[in-house]
Amino acid sequence: MEAARRRQHPGAAGGPGAQLGASFLQARYIPFFLILFMYFSGCFTACKAERWMPGPALLLVAPSGLYYWYLVTEGQIFILFIFTFFAMLALVLHQKRKRLFLDSNGLFLFSSFTLTLLLVALWVAWLWNDPVLRRKYPGVIYVPEPWAFYTLHVSSRH
Repeated sequence: MEAARRRQHPGAAGGPGAQLGASFLQARYIPFFLILFMYFSGCFTACKAERWMPGPALLLVAPSGLYYWYLVTEGQIFILFIFTFFAMLALVLHQKRKRLFLDSNGLFLFSSFTLTLLLVALWVAWLWNDPVLRRKYPGVIYVPEPWAFYTLHVSSRH
């Protein structure tokens, strides 16, 4: 019993972090995404020639996207993420009409967010028919936590 309690995720029901509400946990990420969006809004240039990413930056898009995927799924902040992504997309479309284009930093951030959205979609599609996780995460927006998947399917095999 004690070993199972130690393996339990700190934010899981009954864990030490359970007293914090979900709205508080989501609200603490608002400044992070707001700052990311403010940074992104300054990543536009009139010169189309500066619109490429160096090779090392391309290599870092995958780990960055994976990090944001974990942040979005484990932190249960998909709604905040998707609003930020669509705000970034709207800004790109608006700036394109003004003939302003993303520079390499903006391309990196936008590519990371696009990869994150793809990874979240694949994650949800893969676990869509899992009956236990569907009961744990009811509702229209179904984004299971990686820790819940691990505790349910991976750690039980050991």
